[in-house]
Amino acid sequence: MSTLQGWADLPNDLLYSVVARLGSFPDLLAFAATCPSWRASISSYPSKSTLLPPLLLQPGVPACSSRPRPRPLSNNLVLRRSCHVTDLANKDTYMCCQIPQFACFCDSKSPSGPLDEFFLGSVSYGHLVLANRQQSCLLVDVFTGVSVSAPQLPVNGRILLNYAALTAPLSSPNSYLLVNVGRHNFFSRDGSDSWLRRSPRNGTFKKLVVFKDQVFGMDHDRMLYIVHLEPRIRIQKIAVHLDGSMANKWHLKQPWLAACGDMLLMVGCQKHSPSTGDTFEAFRLDVSTEPARWVKVEKLENWAIFISIDKRIQPLCCMNPETWGGRCNCIYCCNRKEWVAFELGQPPQGDASNPKVYIHINCGSMMQPTWVVPSMFYSCP
Repeated sequence: MSTLQGWADLPNDLLYSVVARLGSFPDLLAFAATCPSWRASISSYPSKSTLLPPLLLQPGVPACSSRPRPRPLSNNLVLRRSCHVTDLANKDTYMCCQIPQFACFCDSKSPSGPLDEFFLGSVSYGHLVLANRQQSCLLVDVFTGVSVSAPQLPVNGRILLNYAALTAPLSSPNSYLLVNVGRHNFFSRDGSDSWLRRSPRNGTFKKLVVFKDQVFGMDHDRMLYIVHLEPRIRIQKIAVHLDGSMANKWHLKQPWLAACGDMLLMVGCQKHSPSTGDTFEAFRLDVSTEPARWVKVEKLENWAIFISIDKRIQPLCCMNPETWGGRCNCIYCCNRKEWVAFELGQPPQGDASNPKVYIHINCGSMMQPTWVVPSMFYSCP
């Protein structure tokens, strides 16, 4: 006799078959909102990187009145700003969310709010990481508005947060918030009331990525490290030589770390070429030799990488982009208000009035167009 009591008791295999057939983020969000067990099935879905591309949040894009306009996803903060959301799998569907109004949105016509003194530190695992000059940190879920406070940073003076990232989804036991303040990195586990100061010998982390359940970091001098979280936080330097196709460690003007399946990549733009515009290159970490090597990658195979123009924000990877109309072997980046697909190693084709395309990477207090995957779509044990 069946023990199933209702829709909430459907087995994961059946729910997975439904998830695989959903063709848009609104459909996935509606599925996840049905009940806790259905939401858990999305969190545990084994191949989320094959479902849909990341969403592009564009704070400065005005609403389009000619398209259907569903109600923005709500959050629990009183002061909010609408943010246009582009879903590359459904470009003709208007979407928006409401993100908290923090310092970069304030103007003379805006009422004062509780986050007026907070600035953006990064976006990680679907959360905005905000901080103020009094060293208070706040994590805000982009799509639900649920906020989590981190303990006060043990730093004297008014020092701005330079970089921030989570090492895992907030619900994971391996979730630490890493922040770079001044010359130091600080780690705090979710729910803790204290920070641990752990930094590479020569500086602080500027990039962080999780690859095969290990946390890798890169410092300002482009040295690579493994961050061991258990049984205590420990930082291990990795000796890496350069492939012959990489002139020197400054070959890329702005490198990111990205995890694409079995490849840990360093990816970024070459320096501007006045004749062709920007091009992206990628180098794979080869650990089969001693020391390890960065080896140039000619093809990303069946992967696409999504890079935000704020250099603090971690790239996102998507497998088999053809399933939603995208292209393999491409770097997707937002140039001003339009997204651009760069084929690896090739400059994109601009329009007749501007045939060359340049990407301007920055790191400021203003929120830039940003690729985001909602927090509920990350695996949690």
